[in-house]
Amino acid sequence: MKYLIMLLALVTGATLQALLPAWTWLGGAQPPVLLALVLFYAWTFPRNGLLVCAFIAGLLQDALGQVPLGYSCLCFALAGLFAQRHRDDVDEQAIISQVIFGGISAALVTLLLYVLLRHAGAVTLSLGEALRKTLGTVLLGALLTPIMFRMAIGLERRLGERPAPDHGGHL
Repeated sequence: MKYLIMLLALVTGATLQALLPAWTWLGGAQPPVLLALVLFYAWTFPRNGLLVCAFIAGLLQDALGQVPLGYSCLCFALAGLFAQRHRDDVDEQAIISQVIFGGISAALVTLLLYVLLRHAGAVTLSLGEALRKTLGTVLLGALLTPIMFRMAIGLERRLGERPAPDHGGHL
């Protein structure tokens, strides 16, 4: 059931990411909704589940964008493995941890995608434009990751996969 919920979250996230506009004043940065979900599942799934999530999220992102299929899969897998490697060092419920990992992962994924696409001759952005887009994606990733974590947790609670928080008898 947990994998079906993950699939639902990823398809919904891909739709949201496709509908949200690119921010031209941030270098054309797209809100990294799918990356935020990969980070969420990096902290809640075992390694195999994370890699399944990264693969599906990467395919969805590439299919909805102009990136050749598979490039985002690699980038998401590396970002997820990075987050999973450090999940015992941070409080996954702390917003500051989500902000930091969202920003760092957005930077790593954007720069790695740029390098891979530049090497393949599939992108014509200058390095300056790529850095501007990276900074924009860092900002969006830092802001969006805690929101996506809350949405994924809410989805899991509504579907009975995660218990409701205990408020100590208070409403």
